This record gives sequence, structure tokens and C-alpha cells, in this order.
Amino acid sequence: MAILANIVAGLEVFSLSWAGDAIFLAIIIGSVLGYLTGRSGWGILKGKAWAFRRTCIVGGLTLGYAFTGVLVMVTRGIDRGLPVLFRNGSENWWDWTLSHFQNSPLREIPLFIWWVAGLITVLQHRLYGAPEKTRDRVVEGVRLMFWMSVVGLFARLLQMSQDTLLSSQR
Repeated sequence: MAILANIVAGLEVFSLSWAGDAIFLAIIIGSVLGYLTGRSGWGILKGKAWAFRRTCIVGGLTLGYAFTGVLVMVTRGIDRGLPVLFRNGSENWWDWTLSHFQNSPLREIPLFIWWVAGLITVLQHRLYGAPEKTRDRVVEGVRLMFWMSVVGLFARLLQMSQDTLLSSQR
């Protein structure tokens, strides 16, 4: 859903013929993350042996992707980041916040928190096919999540570099 919101927001500024590659990249990355997230949840519900590993992989990808986006956008002031929200001081802060909910950090921070909570749960409770001991689950899960978060980081940087290139040519 966030990918769709980003595309709609982008089409308010860019034409599809001009920003088609960036939109296509956003659709691909969002679809892959969405599909893998759905499959990992389905695997957990059905008790599949691959559920633990797939959940750690997609969790790492999502954490790396979302964290990188939030970090870059907030620290560089892109996309009306969180410092603006925290320093608003308006009497109509609720309406103001809702009207600015389109910005990416506000969409991706809950996603990031959801995945952190989900991954902590997956590491604490043994899933079918996961290592028996908690220590082994944590070591294997964190190892997978770390390397996949690096992949997610580079996917987000690739997407942002494409968007930055389009923005600089406007």
C-alpha cells in the first residue's frame, strides 16, 4: 500500500513517461517485499519448515529498506521529515499530522516497529523447522537478518538514487 501511495504522490509531480523507470522499480521492490511477507506469514500459519528462515530473510530486507529510507529522509530533510512533525507546535496538530501522513517516515516507522516486534517473537518462540535452542535461533536469525538488511539497504539506496536523479532533472 505504501508503494502505491508513493507512486500516486510521484505522479502528482512527474509524468509516467518521464518517471516510468523509477515507478517500475518501486513496483518491483514493493511487490517482492509484499509477496515475501505474505508467504512468510502463510508459512508460519501452516507450520512450514521454511517459515523461520523466510521470515528472517524478508524481515531483514524490510528492516534494511525501511530504516535506510527513514534515516536518509529524516537526516537530509527530504520529504518533510519527522523534525518538522516534532517541531510543528500548531494548535491544529492533529489535522496537520493527518494532512502530512503522506510522508514516507511516518508510513515506514510503524512498518519498521512491526517487523522488529514480529522478528523478536519469531526468535523467542520455536517455529517448526527452526533451530531447537533459543540461542541457535537468535544467532541464525540475526545472521540472516543482518545480511538481508544490507541487501534491503542497497535496494533502497538504488531506488532513492533513481528518484534523486529524476528530481535533479526537473
